[in-house]
Amino acid sequence: MAEEVLIIGLGLIGGSLGLALQGSPLVKRITGLDKSAAAVEQAIKIGAIDASPPLEEAVARAEIIFLCSPMAAYPQILRDILPLVRPGAVLTDVGSTKTEVAALFTELPAHVFGIGGHPMAGAETAGIQGADRYLFENAVYILTPAEDTPRSVLRRLSRLVETTGAKVQVMSAAIHDQAVARISHVPHLAAAALLNVTKADPTVLMMAAGGFRDTTRVASGDPALWQDIIFSNARYISSELQKLIEELGHMKKALEQNDRGALLAMLEQASALRAQIPAWQRSLMGSCSDVICIVPDQPGVIGQLGNILGSCQVNIMDLEILRIREGDGGTIRISVPDEQSARRAVEALGEEHIKAWTK
Repeated sequence: MAEEVLIIGLGLIGGSLGLALQGSPLVKRITGLDKSAAAVEQAIKIGAIDASPPLEEAVARAEIIFLCSPMAAYPQILRDILPLVRPGAVLTDVGSTKTEVAALFTELPAHVFGIGGHPMAGAETAGIQGADRYLFENAVYILTPAEDTPRSVLRRLSRLVETTGAKVQVMSAAIHDQAVARISHVPHLAAAALLNVTKADPTVLMMAAGGFRDTTRVASGDPALWQDIIFSNARYISSELQKLIEELGHMKKALEQNDRGALLAMLEQASALRAQIPAWQRSLMGSCSDVICIVPDQPGVIGQLGNILGSCQVNIMDLEILRIREGDGGTIRISVPDEQSARRAVEALGEEHIKAWTK
């Protein structure tokens, strides 16, 4: 059954969601609201939404409502829309933490179903100008329903989200928040700490090559936005930060005691864990094969890879930069659907004098 979808907040995620849902047989119409008239105009122009009617009309007609605004705005948005929401409507969001959202959703009327959501996707360009139809392709999309959420309602939202190309995973809000504290929020704070340790010393920053830039890339995010995210998950972040501090303490102790064996064991464990990440991601995407290639360090090389594989009808399911050699080149892992695609990719890359092999 096709649904009337309303997106409140037409930034990067809201705009990308609208683009990704367009054309889905499960969507009847997509409307959108945003406090920025320019964002609304741009969303209509690029086809992310079909229209932006007045609040009363948009909410009253909507069967599934996505909150894509900053989380700090949720309480006021809920106060504005709840008197207008139709019975049976599903209210979901895309916020980075879920425990606070779950608490807000407990206050919904009995006839409205609230399911927290978090697409594990993003981009460097914020706002509607960064909207990308393929942003959610093969990305993990977490849903955090309440225990009493009817299975039919969860299935309804899951099917809609899956039309964006995302891989839906269902878990509790608490498990989600502990996980993102560990793999997103603490790394962000660690990246910020690494940069602050440099004290802006120009000699140090001059030598900052690929490894340091990769490790600290996330610290370039909007500080005000990240402050809100971090404080919304303070309980779990504090606990996970303590674990990081303890792990660093073990490394520091090994150095002080000249215990090479202990440090080697910690480094080997980390290396083995890092190597498992692509396999876990592939388990979500289903069967696929990896192509490894070495490319020069020059502008447009990633786009060139896409064009080469596109020309031989090979779909890129995932791409990861494994190593960068400053001024020279780098090693890239490309996941493709199957072994036959991998062989075609290696052959096509070889014809363009790019060294490549299957893994």
